[in-house]
Amino acid sequence: MMLRVCAFLLLWAGSLAGAEAERPEAKIEGVLIPRGEKGFLALRIAGAGFELRFFSPERRPLAPDAPRAVVRFTPAGRKTGPESHLLELSADGKALQSARTVRPPHGFRVTVLLFAAGAEQPRETYTADFRTDGG
Repeated sequence: MMLRVCAFLLLWAGSLAGAEAERPEAKIEGVLIPRGEKGFLALRIAGAGFELRFFSPERRPLAPDAPRAVVRFTPAGRKTGPESHLLELSADGKALQSARTVRPPHGFRVTVLLFAAGAEQPRETYTADFRTDGG
């Protein structure tokens, strides 16, 4: 009897592992920015401002490991010069968000700077081409 129970548990555990391996990769919204061993950043426009989410190398959501970020870009087709948007921890603690509106068209090169708490210099810097479906 004990042997049957052990065999059943092994088969059940194996089926769970197979189901985990077959699960399709979750869709991450926004522009993916690789961070090497730290995983990925996903930058998108949520509401009217930037939102930055953090993901593991396996593309699982993580809490932000930086309390603030700055996104710099030059708006396409405008002569206003570069803009900088400060992103701070969202109310739910799952992302960094900016309060400023990002006016369309949304097609430009961005620089994302991540800051440690109280730091004046960024600890990580990334660049990416940012585009949304609308521009």
